[in-house]
Amino acid sequence: MSERVDYKTLYTMEYYKSGCGTDYTKKDIWIPFFDNMAERIIAKYAPVTVLDMGCAFGYLVSALRNKGVQAYGIDISEYALSQADEKIKPYVKTMSALDELPDYFPKKYDLVVSIEMIEHLYADDGLKVIKKMTEYSDRILISSTDNDFTEPTHVNVQPKEYWCEKFAEYNYFRDLEIDLRFISPNAYLFERNDNITVQELVKKYESVIKIEPLEVSRVRMAAGYLLSGRLSFIKKIVKKVIK
Repeated sequence: MSERVDYKTLYTMEYYKSGCGTDYTKKDIWIPFFDNMAERIIAKYAPVTVLDMGCAFGYLVSALRNKGVQAYGIDISEYALSQADEKIKPYVKTMSALDELPDYFPKKYDLVVSIEMIEHLYADDGLKVIKKMTEYSDRILISSTDNDFTEPTHVNVQPKEYWCEKFAEYNYFRDLEIDLRFISPNAYLFERNDNITVQELVKKYESVIKIEPLEVSRVRMAAGYLLSGRLSFIKKIVKKVIK
């Protein structure tokens, strides 16, 4: 996508059926996925209010509301929100993430979620949306691919450290202990901390750096055991064949 285009023109039925990976209209795939996500978000954070920015068909909003959370969603695609469950339509709005929230939406949330949305925004718009997210909540969960450059609407694919740096400008730092791979390998939870010192931040990062090589060595060791076991098994089979 060489020229800047109007986001509203991009996210049609064709896009959701064949332009974004697995067909997003396949509810038998996506409803269980977002139901699991909702359960795990509630188990970890017990939010009362959640805003899903780039909610598409509203799968997560619906899953959260079915579990008692006051969830709201926004998306720029009229088609996407036309596919939302009728029960949640009062709680979702067709609009740009760059615009002000409707008057009937809460202005503050226990959690803001944005799943695979921000890489679809031009870089300058992405920075504006990050600022808005920080105005809405002290806790922000985002997922954004760091390697899918093939999809034409991915105009702002960035590595993890880019997002960490941009959120840190507002004193939001990544939770290094939570495992969000049930969402994607590139999902991050940022929490506001205006009082953390440089020393405390360095200590947190160093503790993770210390753990990761140990985990890598354990994986390598396990792989070695597995490989040696397979080799011995293959040798036994070969001997039987030769005999």
